Amino acid sequence: MGHHRHEGLGREVSPASMPHLSDAEAQRVVQGRASGFPCSPESSCAQHHAGAKSQPALARTFLDRATVRMVLLLLAIPALYVGNHACLRCHSEIAKAYATTPMAISSGRVTSTSQGSFRHAASGISYEVDASGVVSMSHNAARREQQLHFYIGSGAAGRSFLYSRGGFLFEAPVTWYTRTQSWDMSPGYEPDRNSRWNRAVEPSCLYCHASQTQWRESTQNGYQDPPFLQDGISCERCHGPGALHVQGKAAMVNPAKLEPSRRDSVCAQCHLSGEARVTRSGRNLAEYRPGDLLSDYVAYFVPENRGALQVNSHVEKLAQSMCKRSAGDQLWCGSCHDPHRVPTAADRAAFFRSKCLTCHEAAQCERGFDCASCHMPKTSALDAGHGVFTDHSIPRAPAKSPIPAITTSWQLRPFSQADARDRELGLAYAEVVVRTGDPRQRAEAIRLLTAASQDAEVQSRLGSLVEQRELSLYQSALRQDPDQIVALVNLGRLLGTHGLLDEAIALWRNALKRNPCLPEAGTNLQIALRAKNDLRGADAVRRDQAFCIFE
Repeated sequence: MGHHRHEGLGREVSPASMPHLSDAEAQRVVQGRASGFPCSPESSCAQHHAGAKSQPALARTFLDRATVRMVLLLLAIPALYVGNHACLRCHSEIAKAYATTPMAISSGRVTSTSQGSFRHAASGISYEVDASGVVSMSHNAARREQQLHFYIGSGAAGRSFLYSRGGFLFEAPVTWYTRTQSWDMSPGYEPDRNSRWNRAVEPSCLYCHASQTQWRESTQNGYQDPPFLQDGISCERCHGPGALHVQGKAAMVNPAKLEPSRRDSVCAQCHLSGEARVTRSGRNLAEYRPGDLLSDYVAYFVPENRGALQVNSHVEKLAQSMCKRSAGDQLWCGSCHDPHRVPTAADRAAFFRSKCLTCHEAAQCERGFDCASCHMPKTSALDAGHGVFTDHSIPRAPAKSPIPAITTSWQLRPFSQADARDRELGLAYAEVVVRTGDPRQRAEAIRLLTAASQDAEVQSRLGSLVEQRELSLYQSALRQDPDQIVALVNLGRLLGTHGLLDEAIALWRNALKRNPCLPEAGTNLQIALRAKNDLRGADAVRRDQAFCIFE
């Protein structure tokens, strides 16, 4: 086959294919450059067992090493989860109370939904949702229906929805908003000119909504059925796996009794998002267990001067408050919140006022009885659509404008000193520049990542930033980690434009096995197959991806 160039093979993994990124945000990225995805979960190790008999000296040396390795592997066997129902037997009062909290009902299977309809102005598509969770879409003469399978969100602010197809999980572009009691586009989808049903739901997306997820290794968004075994945030997410405890062989973790950094890690695993969350090299957030230091698994980075409220910025905002800065480690989430119960609307003001009065005198404020409504107001969040969320910065006076301020600083800083490592900061800049296109952030990402240890994630990110080295960087990244989707798709583009169509086709098919809705891989694969006169194959790819987009 001749090595002629195929200029049509120009689509890279683009920002539009990244979870939680809108088309409008994607357009702000430097023209045509590749994006990155959040870190893929690490592969789990197979467990091996060996037996030994008396052997000659040389063989004994080998077996001694094997025995040590076996012991280390046994220590790495994950603790077993037992589910909330096991807690109910001995802790019925707490378990029943917790079952009604927003955390406990933050995910589940769709059995019924609120009915409603709306027309999306940007795309001209009309949506209608029936009581069984079937979404009907219409645009001109085109019609389509899609069943919603799972919900995400407690319903306090709203609920988003997921659907499963072929064992892969995707987010629906429609959300139910509690405050307006209406259906509308999900956050990030508002400017779209079509209806995107291709947003991959990675394990990191489910992490703070569901428990005991069943992710399929070497995929981006593939799961066993069901994708999670425990609805909502389970008891064990804060107290640790319970198998040994129910056998009477171990105690559960009590976060309140941990030293401050480990105690705060339990809440921060879900209530801290920052501007970027970066997984440590060789680690995986899913491996975190209550009692561990969260900073051993992930690092968080925030703007130098954050102005806006985000949905999961509770920990970040609390750290900015005068209350936290004055009280230090004495003040934590559990100082004001009972994780097992939520006060009723009638009791709410008195409940939180009692928490305030453990530090403050009633005479200090004459504005009224309800401290929280004034000092922790409900505020619009940049990433929340029509939802509003509590401002944990505890301002002395509520903001005059309900519109959140926009963050203006391009520089990032580690949220805590434990997060301050150059590799992670470089990856944070590389992640953020996809959304902003800021050349200063791009330059800082390149500087830090070039100097960092060249693991697969670093090389894949650098490949998307340094055009002159992208070929060698993507190849090296895939040698270290064959599951790097960005590298699979973009290396395919590079090879395809140099006429190496067979190699490119293999890479794109490999990527689509990990997520069948990758638009860049699908589009480029169709172009390459047509170039090889495989029209039937190209049409099969088009049909396979038809469910990903409605126009």
